[in-house]
Amino acid sequence: MKNTNRLALIALFSGLTLAACSPAEQDKAEDKAEQTMEEAQATANDMANDAEQAAEDGADAAGDAWDDTKDAAGDAWDETKQAAGSAWDETKQAAGKAGDFLSDAAITGRVKAALVDAEQVDAMSINVETINGSVVLSGVVATADMADLAAQIAGGIEGVKSVENDIEVQN
Repeated sequence: MKNTNRLALIALFSGLTLAACSPAEQDKAEDKAEQTMEEAQATANDMANDAEQAAEDGADAAGDAWDDTKDAAGDAWDETKQAAGSAWDETKQAAGKAGDFLSDAAITGRVKAALVDAEQVDAMSINVETINGSVVLSGVVATADMADLAAQIAGGIEGVKSVENDIEVQN
């Protein structure tokens, strides 16, 4: 808009100046005015082209920034999913270990309770350990029948996979 106003002013002043000049001076002034107008137009075109190029460069930069942001967000999402998956796997593994321990402890408790309930067995003389569902009985009892009965009782408890009878008989 400024350039258009300037061109109009130049044209006006050129016209006023020409009216007071001889025909030769008028031709020379007209040529000069035309040359100035052409230079002004060329400058305006250059500025418009520069502005257009700057706008295109800005749009390209914004597009590149958007692509970089999307890529970074995608990478962050993938890393978050992977970390969450790893945490879940570790949690399941830890829970499984805790579950195994609790299951073994529960089996040991059930075997001890069953031995205490059996009047024919001296439960206080028998030690019970459970590892991965396998029960190991140890200690010293008065008779072989008592040792065998303790093993049978342990074998009948839910969750017991095997029984190792290391109970010794007192002589």
